[in-house]
Amino acid sequence: MYPQLETEAEALEKATARPLLPGAISKPASEAGKAPRMNKWKRRLHRHVPVFQWLPLYTTEWGIDDFIAGITLGLTIIPESMACALLAGLPARYGLCSAFIGPLIYLVFGSIDKVIIGPTSLVALVSVQFTVGRPIEFAFLLTFLSGIVQIIMGTMRMGFIFEFISMPVIKAFSSATAILVIESQLKVLLGIKYLVAGLINSVGMLSSRIEESNMADLIMGVCAIVFLLLLELLDRVANNEKRNKILRIICRYLSTSRNTLIVLIAAIVSFIWIQKCGQVPYALSKNALSTLPNFTVPSFHIETAERNFSIWEVLKELNIGIIVIPIVGILTNISIGKLTPKGLVDTNQELLTVGLCNMFGSCVQAMPSSGAFTRYAISTACGLRTPMANLYLGIIVLLALSYLSPYFNYIPEATLAAILICSIFTLLDFKLPMRLWRDSKRDFATWLLCFCVSVLFGVEVGLFVSIVVTALHLLFLWARPEIRVKIEQLDEMQYIRVTPGNGIYFPAINYLRERVLKACEQADFRITVVIDGQRISGMDYTAAQGISKLSSDLCRQADASSSTLLILFRFPEHLQRLIDNTDNLVFCESENKVKEFLTQESLRNGYINLKEHIRASIDLGYKIDID
Repeated sequence: MYPQLETEAEALEKATARPLLPGAISKPASEAGKAPRMNKWKRRLHRHVPVFQWLPLYTTEWGIDDFIAGITLGLTIIPESMACALLAGLPARYGLCSAFIGPLIYLVFGSIDKVIIGPTSLVALVSVQFTVGRPIEFAFLLTFLSGIVQIIMGTMRMGFIFEFISMPVIKAFSSATAILVIESQLKVLLGIKYLVAGLINSVGMLSSRIEESNMADLIMGVCAIVFLLLLELLDRVANNEKRNKILRIICRYLSTSRNTLIVLIAAIVSFIWIQKCGQVPYALSKNALSTLPNFTVPSFHIETAERNFSIWEVLKELNIGIIVIPIVGILTNISIGKLTPKGLVDTNQELLTVGLCNMFGSCVQAMPSSGAFTRYAISTACGLRTPMANLYLGIIVLLALSYLSPYFNYIPEATLAAILICSIFTLLDFKLPMRLWRDSKRDFATWLLCFCVSVLFGVEVGLFVSIVVTALHLLFLWARPEIRVKIEQLDEMQYIRVTPGNGIYFPAINYLRERVLKACEQADFRITVVIDGQRISGMDYTAAQGISKLSSDLCRQADASSSTLLILFRFPEHLQRLIDNTDNLVFCESENKVKEFLTQESLRNGYINLKEHIRASIDLGYKIDID
């Protein structure tokens, strides 16, 4: 019988009944009981509002590091957000609306230090599949509904669902997304205007309109890509400890600020060109006036010149997007959390936090948001200590929205496309599938399936197919668990030893019976069967009844005297109660008892003579009387 664990009340009573230190005076239980309750509420507060964990410990050194990281990230997220908005088919302004509300909320409720909430190319690419060709209000409603779904999932503690998404699936999903994003930006580099969903449709449209390419856009985009790649090389100089310290610092901040620098340079070139010539030969981003967005709950009734949409029609149009976007959005946060030194992620807390970011973000006309690997890399390089950097980042974005919005009209779209291509390129990972091909063909097949389906039919379809395949594999392992069946000897007495791994549940019981009966047939049903239950962690009623039926399967004739003995060795007592007793089924807890049963069976089957039986019984400690 397993020892009973102490209840919370018993543990509290025991703790308050004696002093922790010699000579200490124990307090009455009524006074001592208040502290644990306060600690319990304090733990809950720290878990759901993590800012109270690190804020009391905040130091000046942390503040300086977070300030530098926040400024750097703020200058980085502005061009990235604008590029993601264009990828989602929205004006650049709405990307910035997503870049300030999310960080301010994550500052209080975020549980992963180096996650910076904002628009991402991954979420933008998926969301455009459900909002393309529809009014812009659909994007805001998609953000709101995604946040509601994430909050519901976090409240119901459904974070365990994401444990079914394996690392090969996440890597394949990210690589496929990178391919799709790069393909979607080729039209921007060529200056061709169209917006369609799906890789096949996009490639077909691009090939049919390739003659509309604009050389000025292509030159601007290629120059921007070359500039970004050259500045990225400075990161190697920054990491070279042999270089001068000041040079390393300069190179680090030039490298991390490369997106801001290319946007600034391109905007200045466009401004000067317009002042001299009146217009530029390449496409510029279009933006609204410099005003902060109003805080309003998105309307569930959308009115356009063509038609009106009720809430049910909106839900029908968005389809499974309100489920796919929350899943895709949280996957990045989980992946980043696993890269941190802790390596542990409170998925339910992340669901609640990102859900709040999206729900309140929709009230300021934001697109769906989440963490991003590019921002994680920059935050690590800048020495970010705590989520306080989100405060400085949010302030910079708010200032940009207030005062710099009109100047965003001078930014070339090809430059934003170049930023998106260079930032998403880091998600391409083909080293993992090469390793999986060598070491795990099954995981390689899963990676290949997810990658191909995501590229050809969309990332949402690829994610769904991969989850189904992974779930089917887990069900297969449940129905076909590890079961070792081997003939062994104990004091020169042979027996069939069956060692199941983990739990035995109803999908696996027939497999267990087949393995045992096959071994018994090879032994002509003349060897005792011993099932070692030490590793069995659980068993349901159907499996328990299957073991009882196995003992019946071992009966070759109607009487039990001619049947094969089934010994259940080291089965926990709570599992023994589920199994019905039969004539040829016995339980035993010790190896000596197993030896006794094997001796009796060997004697009954004529494998040893009476003299050997007496000697074996004496060895076991039994007194033998012979008349």
